[in-house]
Amino acid sequence: MSTKLRVLCLHGYAQSAQKFRERTGPFRRSLKNELDLHFITAPHMATEYEGSAWWNRRQEPEHIWTEVQASLELIARTVEEEGPFDGVLGFSQGAGMAVIALAKGIKMGGFAILVAGFLPDMREFAEALKEGPISIPALVVIGETDEIVPAERGRLLAEKAFAQGLAQVLSHEGGHFLPCNAAWRAKYREFLTSVLLK
Repeated sequence: MSTKLRVLCLHGYAQSAQKFRERTGPFRRSLKNELDLHFITAPHMATEYEGSAWWNRRQEPEHIWTEVQASLELIARTVEEEGPFDGVLGFSQGAGMAVIALAKGIKMGGFAILVAGFLPDMREFAEALKEGPISIPALVVIGETDEIVPAERGRLLAEKAFAQGLAQVLSHEGGHFLPCNAAWRAKYREFLTSVLLK
């Protein structure tokens, strides 16, 4: 790739920009010539663990969506002030937040890499998808032994959120993490190359 792709990175529940940056160290270092990763921290304090959250689960649905709206505002402001971005990388709840933002029309570039993600169970999100599925290519990475976000939830995300044929699902034998051995680095590069060729 002649120029680096700028990617907005959304961390998982009870993480932060710094924690996600640290946990993606091998991914970040191995793709440093291809990707310029921009990490942001979710605006809410996590209520179940220490860290930040895009939303907290154990409350009334309207309160959940209020938190989601604040997260959407942060993402939209980041895109406006620090973008444009070529794509988005979301992990776990950050992957769920990414698809909500994409469904609501926030322009985070032309591709998504969603790791250990799930289809958000929110009425407002379902209504946004009724306007049409997300129409950018996505790489959906799932762990077959993930006990936090079961693999089937990742497959459902790929099937329900994206237009037919746009979401490529790849699985690994491990659990709740972003795989980045040599074989996986080749898979990421192959996906990014396919995106650039379209």
